Amino acid sequence: MIRLTQIDTRVALMAGAAAVALATVAAPAAAQQTERQEETALDEIVVTGSFATSLADALVIKRRADSISDVVSASDIGNFPAVNVAEALQRVPGVSISREAGEGQFVSVRGLGPNFQSVTLNGSPIAYNENIRNSDQSGRQFQFRVIPADLISAIVVTKAPTADLLDGGIGANIDIRTADALDTEPFATARLYTHYETRTEKNTPNGSLSAGWRNADRTFGIIAGVSLATRDVQFDRVQTTGYTNRLVNGVTVAVPNEIQLTLEREERARVSAMAGLSWRPTDALAARMDVLYSRFNNTIDEDRISFGLGGRADFSTRLVASSARVVNGILYAGQINGGRIDRNAEYSEQQHENISIRGQVDWDVAGWTLTPSISYSEAKSFLPVPLQRISGATAENPAGLTYSYDFGNDPVGNREYASLLTNLDLGSPTSTTVSAYRTRPINSEDNDTTALLNVGRDFDADLGAITLSSIAFGGQYTDRSRDYQRRDRVLTARPGVNVNTPEYLNQQLPTNAFDQAIRNLYNMGLTYNRALFGISYVIPNEANDTNAQSEDLVATGADLQQSYGVDEEITAFYGRADFAADLGSMPLEANLGLRWVSTETLVKGTLLTAGRNAAGAVTTVVNPQTFEGSYEEFLPSLNVNLNLRDNLMLRVGASRTLTRPSLADLRTAVVPNSSLITQVFLNGQTALDTATASAKVGVGGNPELSPYTSVNYDASLEWYFNDFGALYGAVFKKDISDFIGGIARTEQILFATQAGQTLTADLLITRPQNIGDATVEGIEFGGSYRMDWGFGLAASATFTDSEAEIEATPGTLTTAGLQGVSDTSYSISPFFERGPFEIHFSYTYRSDFTANGNITPGSNAVIDKNAAIVADGFGTLDFGASWQVNDTFQIFAEGTNIADERQAVYQGNEDRPFQVQEYGPSYNLGLRATF
Repeated sequence: MIRLTQIDTRVALMAGAAAVALATVAAPAAAQQTERQEETALDEIVVTGSFATSLADALVIKRRADSISDVVSASDIGNFPAVNVAEALQRVPGVSISREAGEGQFVSVRGLGPNFQSVTLNGSPIAYNENIRNSDQSGRQFQFRVIPADLISAIVVTKAPTADLLDGGIGANIDIRTADALDTEPFATARLYTHYETRTEKNTPNGSLSAGWRNADRTFGIIAGVSLATRDVQFDRVQTTGYTNRLVNGVTVAVPNEIQLTLEREERARVSAMAGLSWRPTDALAARMDVLYSRFNNTIDEDRISFGLGGRADFSTRLVASSARVVNGILYAGQINGGRIDRNAEYSEQQHENISIRGQVDWDVAGWTLTPSISYSEAKSFLPVPLQRISGATAENPAGLTYSYDFGNDPVGNREYASLLTNLDLGSPTSTTVSAYRTRPINSEDNDTTALLNVGRDFDADLGAITLSSIAFGGQYTDRSRDYQRRDRVLTARPGVNVNTPEYLNQQLPTNAFDQAIRNLYNMGLTYNRALFGISYVIPNEANDTNAQSEDLVATGADLQQSYGVDEEITAFYGRADFAADLGSMPLEANLGLRWVSTETLVKGTLLTAGRNAAGAVTTVVNPQTFEGSYEEFLPSLNVNLNLRDNLMLRVGASRTLTRPSLADLRTAVVPNSSLITQVFLNGQTALDTATASAKVGVGGNPELSPYTSVNYDASLEWYFNDFGALYGAVFKKDISDFIGGIARTEQILFATQAGQTLTADLLITRPQNIGDATVEGIEFGGSYRMDWGFGLAASATFTDSEAEIEATPGTLTTAGLQGVSDTSYSISPFFERGPFEIHFSYTYRSDFTANGNITPGSNAVIDKNAAIVADGFGTLDFGASWQVNDTFQIFAEGTNIADERQAVYQGNEDRPFQVQEYGPSYNLGLRATF
């Protein structure tokens, strides 16, 4: 059950107050309801203003749903009620999001992270883009930022599945819907606006154009749209990268390994297009084809300055004892004499390309409706300019170097460090020396081809107390493939080039960097000239520049070990029956179904083992590997909808669902710490001998994983008001089996050196395992209401409790937490509409949740809570406003994070700061025209 004593009292009171307010203002309207409205009357709801219209449309879809669902709807094409698809979804009860540089990207539902959501487009699967910046891959996390909000008509979040729904989402099925031309009045809409980022102080152009037409007979129609979205962002991060126990003045305390400043500047541009063609030659036959294309380009420029602390072997001798300030066993302040400062930089240009093509036919024949469809989806992620890393640093313990830090009194609560200072002039081109320049091309391609067949028939068969109202059956065949290729190279300077000269370190960093996260900060200084570095290096014996792609390079054993392929075939069949009955005066509708699904996987990868040549030297033996796996599951579902009285509906549901393991978890690949790979390549055995335990780590996959399965129980009570709005609440419980968690074990890993040697070392490699069971349960509330004089309120709140029981050590059960689960999340959205003017605000909040090292919700069990990375509770305030100038033109403004909230992250407990993030507010101002 939900342990309300664990929930922030302030948050609970706010959510309760919102619910009471909604109920209070709604009571007079509800008292006037005397008869059940017909379903067709729902189409006649009339409201003004885009935000209220979207709420009303969403409630129509929610009320008509066959099971517990929530909806976000656009009032018109090109007028979605948020600047981002994910940010619109966060207002839905049970939904929370994670952001990257201030932009919503991943969606969690009812406490379960992005891996647990099945995302479809018009009911068909879509291919997923992949993270190509680091080793944190998934293959099941949909990046919502690649979908243009301007071209979406609705998003339906189904929380209690029916048998005909595509499986894969224990959390929810999220269906992104585009408009059907035959269901839309002819229109043409244009939006032109500028986007302003406060951190970069840059305006960038944005816009969309969409239009739809149908003939007078409604037998043929076409709809199309294009969209451009751009933004130039600055994302500041200050972090510790973990803690090490050290002796400080004779006492063992936790010392941050380092203080690391990461300044990330990005130029983002998304070009999207969609088209739909609908043809209905007769009342019995209709056909539809939809195409969606999106290309997301992101130029990323990252600077990282690191100050070595507890991770240094000589820390105790370099710490100035009198400078130490210890708070609750943690070194909160200190000064280092000597030490080392690293000045590193990364640069890359990402491109994520998506195309989805879907065709569907609806054919009524002899009382049956046959709906076959076929879809093809492709997602390509690659780096036109591969990830390039410049590594530089001071000498070890140079004479006269000092640096100091002070966390202040409450760095997590204040989202701020007190100071970070050094006497090193980072504005001097000679203050550090470049030691390495590396490149990492990555290519990821995901393809999905799916054929669906749905067959249904309406009945009115009297079975005594109940009536069989319809039956449906059908099947699915999906052929999915993922190919992930990674190469790592250390570059060599062209003959005669000396990069340790002023022209290679002459770019000024922004003066406002970290000004919100650190109160007293040294002068930021200079960074590297990326363009000059790019033309000054080559890949020895392989490429005459630094931009070679994976296919341009001959794969080494280490490359093959880090690359993988996965083929997945899914076959499913289902049957569903819908029933109707009357319980006294209360109409009841129900659906009962069973889905059988078979999954076959083929995993392709490489295993490296050590051999010896004729001279007895260690060599690398490359062993190609394939693994075939398969599993079958039966997934029953039952949903009952009971109209207790006019406009008051009780829904209950029970189901069994599954989520397949992450494609990255299935890989045979092993990915050691990339910094260690580089150091061993350059310095050989010395690098292994001097590496710290925290550097001798890596991650790997496990092709033998079983899917997560869950038995789910759901219930909701929904009260719909006559004219506008509703109040609803739900309870849920998910009993999840075969939960996956990372288990670290020592493995022998092979390393190559630039001298041509093969070295071996024991590393702690973390691999996923099916290690236990988990439970997620909670309650959620939502509602909306509008008064006659124009003021309205939409609100939602979710309270979740989760726990896992795992077998991390054979024979020993341990209680663990779950990544990505916030105990509390809520959204409060007041709005006002009067005449041509409309304005709404939206405050969304989610409480603490454990995350992976990149501060995104993962899908693993949290075994060691003291080492867990935890994102502190975080809320953002957004707004939207518009003025309808006339029937054609509308002026609008939008803002995100207008209160300039920063996000904090801690490790284990709030006394141990891990990261502070700052990305600032952003705004849109533009003109919308409808013809």
